[in-house]
Amino acid sequence: MKGVVVVNYTIGFGNNLFQYCFGRLLAEANSMAFVQRGIPALGIGSTDAHINQNLSTIIIDDQNYKQFLYGQLPKCNIYVNGYFEDYKFIKLNLDKIRSWFPKVEKTNKSDVVLHLRLQNRLIQESHNKNHISAEAFKRVLEKFDYEKVHIVTDAGKWEKYTQQDIEKIRHEIEVGPNPSSNSPWVDAAQSLEYMNHLVEGLADLNPIVHCNGSETIRGSGGLRDDFLQDFNLIRSFEQVIIFNSTFSWWAATLNGAKNVAIFNPWKIAKPKHQRRNLGKTNFPGWFSWGSAEDLYFKEYGIEQ
Repeated sequence: MKGVVVVNYTIGFGNNLFQYCFGRLLAEANSMAFVQRGIPALGIGSTDAHINQNLSTIIIDDQNYKQFLYGQLPKCNIYVNGYFEDYKFIKLNLDKIRSWFPKVEKTNKSDVVLHLRLQNRLIQESHNKNHISAEAFKRVLEKFDYEKVHIVTDAGKWEKYTQQDIEKIRHEIEVGPNPSSNSPWVDAAQSLEYMNHLVEGLADLNPIVHCNGSETIRGSGGLRDDFLQDFNLIRSFEQVIIFNSTFSWWAATLNGAKNVAIFNPWKIAKPKHQRRNLGKTNFPGWFSWGSAEDLYFKEYGIEQ
């Protein structure tokens, strides 16, 4: 009896899509059963199978995944524990992967959409190093031929923010029982400064802003209840600007958007996280943008 491939999902909708695709490709390539709890938002149900506890176990993570993806596995159980932010294995299987998910019609071919994930990335120190200036977004817009700019964001509103608004976001985001031990909050004044910089700095574009004001899902890291509506809205565009969110990366990838700008440095990362090559995604029509000069808070370095 062959073993099974078991995916242990983390938080994060985009992360889960990488984990699902990696695990399913692995299982299909080795004719193994596939065990995962499902991604209900996309109509993907859970799958289950008997796990033979007498077989040996292999744990696949971000450090060793490449050696297992392309070769035959021994008779064993596989536990998939990682993020797998690697566009290369997706590109090799792109048509197959797209067939696994519901289709969304591309109805907007003349405008451009910019996805801005804020919420926890606005207030947590681990994300604060990656804040990009409004001027940088304007520079990448120059590479598009468009009629209108749309902004899709998980911000609850798009207007001048106050100290109370930042505190409200902090209250909505749960990072375990002790937030400071996971990802400490940045100074509220800094979060406030950056949010208002974006609102004011992009105002002259007269953007059509799509804010998600739904409740934050507990324990999700900032995902809101109606996130699938945002996801499908991004999928309906032919032209997309991606900062460093796997959410919008997947939206553009699944629908085959024809003109996509992907942020090249992607994220500030420790050496062990150099797996993250999404900023260099080279699907047809995709191009990279961004550098250290695009940071709003200049005291931070940025990986290239």
